[in-house]
Amino acid sequence: MIDPEDAVAPVAIVEGAGVKVGEGTVLHPQIGVEGGMVSNVFFTNTNPTAAAFMRVLGEVGAGSLSAKRLATTEHDADHTQGENDYGQFEYRADLRASYDYYLSDNDRVTAQDGLGLGALFRGIVHPGQPLQFLAYDNYSRLIRPTNFESNSNTNRDINDIKLQVMYAPSGRSLAGIIHYESIVDAFEQDTQKFADRFQNLIGFTLRYQWLPQTRVYADVSQGVYTGISSSVKVTSYPLMGLVGVQTLLSPLTSIVARAGYQNGFYASGPSYSSALAALEFGWRYAPQGHFSFLYNYLHNDSINANYYRDHQFFATLEHALAPFDAFIQAGVIFREYNGVIVNFDMPMYGTGTRDDFLALGAAEFRYNFKDWLAASLAYHLTIDNTNFRYTVDGVMEDPSYVRHEVLLGIRAAY
Repeated sequence: MIDPEDAVAPVAIVEGAGVKVGEGTVLHPQIGVEGGMVSNVFFTNTNPTAAAFMRVLGEVGAGSLSAKRLATTEHDADHTQGENDYGQFEYRADLRASYDYYLSDNDRVTAQDGLGLGALFRGIVHPGQPLQFLAYDNYSRLIRPTNFESNSNTNRDINDIKLQVMYAPSGRSLAGIIHYESIVDAFEQDTQKFADRFQNLIGFTLRYQWLPQTRVYADVSQGVYTGISSSVKVTSYPLMGLVGVQTLLSPLTSIVARAGYQNGFYASGPSYSSALAALEFGWRYAPQGHFSFLYNYLHNDSINANYYRDHQFFATLEHALAPFDAFIQAGVIFREYNGVIVNFDMPMYGTGTRDDFLALGAAEFRYNFKDWLAASLAYHLTIDNTNFRYTVDGVMEDPSYVRHEVLLGIRAAY
């Protein structure tokens, strides 16, 4: 679903005042460059290939004028967004591009150079009114090498559309939401078209503001997931029902919890009929610092199996002490795939299982010279240990891997 409170908030690391265009629109251009090292370009289990690389980034956004742009005085600028006259339509649209360039004399590594693309649109019709229509569209071209040293890649195009109608009568605690989502997920290489998929889901949410700091909700949704064209992806009709709560235990601690039921209803092969649950605890240990711990139990559709089941454990620390920002996250996932593809030479979803243990870590430290200029240092760790094996061109492959990535960069906005 789309949260109206941040539906059109900017997502860029830095953002300047922008360039006013017309009466109600402002442009936000941004550029950046990053450089670093990746320890395992091809996600291999043995003899990993390391390489240095550079990434050039560019982004331009256009959207409704900010509160500062709409304000006529400093006092007005301190008021909330809802107190300004945004008219009948509020929106934000962003286009972004990045080019990865590997610094290597290995032609298989340099073959992974590529252009990443993204387009994001978010809009609200009748913002702040009892009846609102919200729209979201996010397109991404994801660049990724293969899981073995090769001149080919596993680049894919994903487009995610979300539409939502929300009715929240003024002065009432109840709100009703009808939401729809459509995802197209397609690989660019012909040899990977077997995993292309099309996912549609429609649902209804009832939300109740029980206390000033407590919100409870219930949601039920039905999906139709199919393959695209020559894809061998198994059709499914996932059904989900859940109840949830968001509340403050104290001024410094919060709880977000949900529980419910899921059923995959796969047309062939393994399916799931299971509970779902998630619990997140948050603690604001300082005015500028927040710590959270999340446990999530879920089942999701998979590109290399019918579905996967996760037990996820994540801890996150965020701290802002101007001009520094810090973000640290660590977690583990116990994942089980069911109905996996056992031979990628002749793709077919079978009845086998695959067990993975994933350890994930991320840390980013940012120095904000100005609101529009920032430098960042980022580190990412991925460990995937699995008991599964598959064949590619008659060769048995172990998809386990360890991957480190370090990036140093700078971004500027106007």
